Amino acid sequence: MSTSEAAEAVARATRVARAVRELREIAHNWVDGGHVAPGFLIDAAIRAVSAGVDTPSLWHLAALGSSEHEQAPELFGGVMEELGFGFHPPAGYWEGRLALARWWAAEVVGGWLDPFEGISLIFFEVAEAYGWCVELAPVIDAATRHRGRNDKQWLPQEVTADLMPVARELVARIPAPVRP
Repeated sequence: MSTSEAAEAVARATRVARAVRELREIAHNWVDGGHVAPGFLIDAAIRAVSAGVDTPSLWHLAALGSSEHEQAPELFGGVMEELGFGFHPPAGYWEGRLALARWWAAEVVGGWLDPFEGISLIFFEVAEAYGWCVELAPVIDAATRHRGRNDKQWLPQEVTADLMPVARELVARIPAPVRP
């Protein structure tokens, strides 16, 4: 492989990684019912296909016409599945919320979700509604630590250093959902 071919391969891999990251970022809010306009999903799919991401559902999503927008959410679910970051919550409400907390925590641990954003999603979307439980204790403890330090501004690296272990602990504490 020549130097120029190697450089092009690296550039292509970088484009693909950025496109997959964008799709994953959309998924972080989408999995909890966050409203994402079908046109936005389609545009992201077009960018991903243009970058070289190749899955059947992604191609279908990118090709949707304006009269087919109602298909976008289901196709995006397929995209998530085909790219390996699909979310399958258990049927029970609280079990599903804990599974969502675990999924967000795993996304933080994997480097796909900013630690502050991920722990905030878990705190505000799961822990506040769920209340104290042993599985979510690390999140509640972290929120208490951060609220209790109003006298000192947290630096981004301090936040990351403090919250990454919290995310790892949640992944260990909350069992992975069992797929039917």
